[in-house]
Amino acid sequence: MKKILIIGAARSGLSAAKLLIHKGYQVILTDTKSEENLGEKEKQELRELEGIGVQIVFGQQISYDDIAPISWVLKSPGVPLTIPVVAACRAEGIPVLSDIEFLTTMTHAEVVAITGTNGKTTTTLLTGEIFKNSGRKTYVVGNVGTPISDYIEAAQPEDVFVCETSSYQLECIRDFRPHMCSFLNLSPDHMDRHHTMDNYIAAKARIFENQQPGDFAVLNADDPTVMTLGPKVKGQILYISQNKPVADGAYLKEGTLYIAEKGTATPLMGLEELMIKGPHNVENALAAICMTYFMGVDRQCIVDTLKAFQGAPHRQETIATVGGVMYINDSKATNTNAAIVALKAMHQPVVLIAGGYDKSEDYADFIKAFNPNVKALVLLGETAQAIEEEAQRQGYTSIYTVQNLEEAVARSAALAEAGDVVLLSPACASWGMFVDFEQRGDLFRQLVCEMKGQENDKESQ
Repeated sequence: MKKILIIGAARSGLSAAKLLIHKGYQVILTDTKSEENLGEKEKQELRELEGIGVQIVFGQQISYDDIAPISWVLKSPGVPLTIPVVAACRAEGIPVLSDIEFLTTMTHAEVVAITGTNGKTTTTLLTGEIFKNSGRKTYVVGNVGTPISDYIEAAQPEDVFVCETSSYQLECIRDFRPHMCSFLNLSPDHMDRHHTMDNYIAAKARIFENQQPGDFAVLNADDPTVMTLGPKVKGQILYISQNKPVADGAYLKEGTLYIAEKGTATPLMGLEELMIKGPHNVENALAAICMTYFMGVDRQCIVDTLKAFQGAPHRQETIATVGGVMYINDSKATNTNAAIVALKAMHQPVVLIAGGYDKSEDYADFIKAFNPNVKALVLLGETAQAIEEEAQRQGYTSIYTVQNLEEAVARSAALAEAGDVVLLSPACASWGMFVDFEQRGDLFRQLVCEMKGQENDKESQ
């Protein structure tokens, strides 16, 4: 019986343990956090896994000697390759994989994969929605929604998986092969993990590694770095562009979205009909159009979905207007480039809430994007000092440092005037203060809704 080590007991790790036990593997599940720090639901899941034969090792760094011999390692994306047990396994030639590998090794369903620095989640959700509306059984997985392992045994060959894939997942593949993939854009991110831009690009580019001539890859013709990856693609290349027509793919020209195939372009819909707004969302829509059309989805189904799709939460999500001030949740802006996109979409004076976990980013371009709209900057998290120093270096002085998001919202509300926007667009990851960007965005939404409720109570008195 093959023995598998699963590192990381988040939702995907728990789900994978259950799947692999059912597949006949011997499974060890480990996590450095102690069981005392788990909620009752998680503790119950662990007891159930123990009941079906999973060996649980919590609250310590497991060593290679504790588990050898072992067939392969499945690790959570957040676990670095440098921790001792992973490094030891790799030194012994033992494969260290991520769960996206299951999409190739454990199912015959078609796989669509989306990567890039920004826009992955929106594109993944939109692409999944188009496939669902076409009548095809669709599983949306990866960094969004339900763990991949939950669907593996139910999936049929005629089904489709639409998978958001990060650099952390792609750096740990062996056989993963998407029939269709999309590379949206590239800008510096996760430098704390990858250390150099070349390493980051190399991890992302592995999305093409196992494709064959019958597969497809969508490249963003407007991103020079993405375009350098063309020689790595073994399948047919499709292009998206907001600046120029393409022969095969999708593009925007004079306010109309087009599909192009073998040099023949067909108008699809007007830009004003697109529900999600902003140039970044046009990029996301073009990628979704391209992937679904070239996998056989009817044009009208694509158009109908694009007209109805409202986007993903935590991405420039308008929460409420309180006292004439609009509050926007862009918690998914976990890097500077994503925050810059949000700032460029603003046309009113902005009180910006930023800061969080330090991923070793340079904040110079982020601060430059403050002009002309950012009237005040409210900072929190471990990057607060670095952002403040760069802002001061560029002559920006309206800066306020707080200890938590509750203080940030209260201070921003005091600084903002009717007609302003309070924008949560942190330019940083949430770790250290929150479990993830979703928890951060949910708290922001809760705080704003509480203020809105107080305003409504006053009006009704």
